[in-house]
Amino acid sequence: MFSYMKTVTRPVPSVASAAKERVLAAPEGTFLRRKEFAGTDRAVETALSRLFAKGELVRVRPGLYWVGKRTRFGMTAPSTLDAALAIAGPGAGPSGVSAARTLGLTTQVPSVVEVAVPGKVPDPVGGVRFRSRSFARREHRLTPMEVAVIELLRYPDSSEEGWPGISHRIAGLISGNVVRREAIDEVIRDERHRGARERWRMVSS
Repeated sequence: MFSYMKTVTRPVPSVASAAKERVLAAPEGTFLRRKEFAGTDRAVETALSRLFAKGELVRVRPGLYWVGKRTRFGMTAPSTLDAALAIAGPGAGPSGVSAARTLGLTTQVPSVVEVAVPGKVPDPVGGVRFRSRSFARREHRLTPMEVAVIELLRYPDSSEEGWPGISHRIAGLISGNVVRREAIDEVIRDERHRGARERWRMVSS
């Protein structure tokens, strides 16, 4: 005697429903990119645009979205620096006063956020100045904090602290494993700024 099992076919979720499910499940403070969703570019962009219109997302720029905190006034937006870093991609980090602020070496709030980018700079963004740097920073996957260290070694005058304070702060980041000495060692070899190379040798020796 034979028995037959009925095969149940589960419906495949639509692009819109799959996108909504992922967006609602994303933690606060998450950047989402169109290319991370399954479906055609047009279908995904349409689904994300609808979620943006409903206040479930913040559009940073075409193809890049942010899941912020939901409040009665709407969803919070990312900081200018966080948005710029997301646009710039891996190996990018703050430069100038933005680097000093990231490292806790100034209380000054820059009117324009400076971001060092490995290779070609992205399209302009309001309130942001991108600076092109060695692509080695992306190859070695430097963190924004590690980039900030190198950038501060380029422009120590961005800090409210003198060189002893800067040196002490960077040494503490190294000993606390917040930044990787080996990774910066590799990248600093391609650093064209002589002063940055010399200051790194003083700090890391």
